[in-house]
Amino acid sequence: MSQATEKQKTIPLFLISRIRRNTVRLWRIIAEEHVTLLGGLTGLFILLAVIPYVQSASRGILIDELIRRFGSGMIGNRLILAGTIFIISSAGMVFLSTVQDYLLRLLGYVAKEKLELATIRKRGETDIASHEDPKTSDLFTKVAEQGVWRAEQFFQRQFYFFQNTFEILIGAAVVAAYGPWSFVIVVICTVPELAVQMRHGHGAWNIWNAKAETRRRFGEMRMHFYWLPWITELKIFQNVGHFATIIRDILVAFRKEETKNERKRMLWALGANTLSQAGFAYAIVSFLLQAVRGSLEIGTFTFVVASLVALRVALSSFFTNLGKQFEDGLFVSDLFAMLEVPAAISRPAVGFSPDPSRTPTITFEDVSFAYPGSQKRALSHISLVIPQGERLALVGGNGSGKTTFVKLLCRFYDPTEGRILIDGRDLRTINLESWYAMLGVLFQEYAHYHLLVRDVIALGRSGHEPTLEKIKAAAQASEADAFIEEWEWQYEQMLGKSFSQGVEPSIGQWQKLALARTFYRDPRVLILDEPTSSVDAEGEAHIFERIESAGRERTVILISHRFSTVRHADRIAVLENGVLTELGAHEKLLAHDGTYARLFKLQAKGYQ
Repeated sequence: MSQATEKQKTIPLFLISRIRRNTVRLWRIIAEEHVTLLGGLTGLFILLAVIPYVQSASRGILIDELIRRFGSGMIGNRLILAGTIFIISSAGMVFLSTVQDYLLRLLGYVAKEKLELATIRKRGETDIASHEDPKTSDLFTKVAEQGVWRAEQFFQRQFYFFQNTFEILIGAAVVAAYGPWSFVIVVICTVPELAVQMRHGHGAWNIWNAKAETRRRFGEMRMHFYWLPWITELKIFQNVGHFATIIRDILVAFRKEETKNERKRMLWALGANTLSQAGFAYAIVSFLLQAVRGSLEIGTFTFVVASLVALRVALSSFFTNLGKQFEDGLFVSDLFAMLEVPAAISRPAVGFSPDPSRTPTITFEDVSFAYPGSQKRALSHISLVIPQGERLALVGGNGSGKTTFVKLLCRFYDPTEGRILIDGRDLRTINLESWYAMLGVLFQEYAHYHLLVRDVIALGRSGHEPTLEKIKAAAQASEADAFIEEWEWQYEQMLGKSFSQGVEPSIGQWQKLALARTFYRDPRVLILDEPTSSVDAEGEAHIFERIESAGRERTVILISHRFSTVRHADRIAVLENGVLTELGAHEKLLAHDGTYARLFKLQAKGYQ
C-alpha cells in the first residue's frame, strides 16, 4: 500500500482534532479583544438555527387549526398564538440575518487584520538564516498566497458549524420522533458528501504543497513584469514574449492538476448527491404514507416535512462545511506552523548588553563557516582583530566570503567553528537587539522606501524623535542634500511616482539616501558593502572624505571593488575562497606584491 493511500485512510482520524485545534487557536487570537462580540455572534447563530423550526411548527399548527375551524367563523387562542409566533419569527429571521451578516463581516475584518499583522511581524522577527532556508521560504510563500484568506474563511465558517449543529439536533429530534428509520437513512445517505469534500480538500492542499518550487518560480518570473527596470530590460532585449510563455506554461501545468482534482470531485459529488437524494425521497414517501393513513395531521405533516428538509440541508451543509474546514484547515495549520517557526539563532536568556557609547574591539578567533546543507566552507580559519575606531577594508573576488564575514558579524548565522568576540565576550552571549543598536549596515541590496524624504532618512533610528537638523547632516554626509534641495518639497518630498506629487530617484540617488539613513543611525560600527557602487567618482570621494574626517569614535568595515576607495583604509584584508590571505596597509600590500597588488595594478591600468 502506498504512503499516500495510508495517509488518506488516516484523514478521518485526525480531521476533528485538527479542526478543533485550529478553531481554538483562532478564537484565542480574536477573543483577546472581542470576546463579547464572539459570544454574541455565536448566540445569534444558534438563535437563527432555532427560528426556522419555530416557523415551521407554528405554520403546521396554523394549518391544523384552519382545517378544524374551516367555515366556523371562530378564531381560537391557539390560532392567534400560532399566527403571532409565525409572524414574529418570520420578521425576526429577516432582521437577525441582517445583524448576523454585519457582525460576521466585522469579525472577519478583525481576524484578517490580526492574522496579517501576526504573519508580517513573524516574517520580520524570523532569523535571516530561516529566510534563506528553502523549506521555510516555501512555507512563508504558501502562507502569503493562501494562509490569511483561508484562515478568515475558516474562522467565519465556524459559526455556521454551530448553526448547523443545532439545526441537526432539532431536526433529528423531530424526524426521529415521527420516523426513526427515515432519520437513520437520511443521515447514512448524506455521509458520503463529507468524504467527497475531504478527498477534494486534501487533493487541493497536496497540489499547493507539492508545487512549492514551481510556485516560487512563477513568483520570480512574474516579478519581471512588476518592477520598471526589469520591464525595461525585457522590452529592450525583446524577452516579453519569452517570459510570458514561461509564465503561461507554469499556469497551464498548475491548472491541469487543479482541473483534474476538480473533475474527480464533481464525479464523486454527483454520486454522493444521488445517494443523499434517494434517502431524502424515501423519507418523504414514508411520511406521505403516514399522512394518507391518517396517522399524521396535515399541519403536522408539513412541519415534519419542513423539518426533514431543514435536516437534509443542515446535514449537507454541515458535511460540506466540514470538508471545506478540512481543506482550509490544512492551510491554517501551515499559517500556525509559520508563526511557530523556531529561532535559527539561539539567544541567551539574559544576554550581555555592550556599552552603546563605546566602540568595541571585534575579534574573529579561528572562525570557519559553511552554510546549512553545504559541505563547502564559505570562511575558513579566519583570525582577525579589529581595534575600536579602525577603518578596515575587505577585498576579494565574488564568492570570496566578504558578505559572509558581515553576516556572521551581524549574527545572521553562528560560526561553524571558532568564535567572534565583542570586547572579549562571545557574540553568542550578547543581547542581539543591543548589538544591532550599535550597528549600521548598508548591504548591496537595500530598501527603497516610498515615504517623505525626511522619514526615509529618519528610519535609520526610528525609535528616537527625529530632528530636521540631524536629518540634514546625514544627507550632507551622503551627498544626498544636493538633489534633495533641488526637489520642489525638499525634505517633505514624497518618493515614488505611484504617489501624488511623488518623484522617482535615480539608482545613485536611492543609494545616497540609503547611505544617509545609515549615517543618521550614528552607529558604533559602520559596515558598508559596496556603498557607492551607483555613485559617481566625485561623489564617492566626498563621501569617504567625510567618513575619514568623522574621527575615531566608530569602526568602519568597508567592502568595495574600487581600490581608489580601499587604499585609504587603515588595513586591507584580502579574502580568497574564504581564506584570509593578506592583511595590511595599502603600501605594505603593494610591497608584498601578492593578490592585492595584482588587482590594484590591474584596476589602475584601466584608468591609464
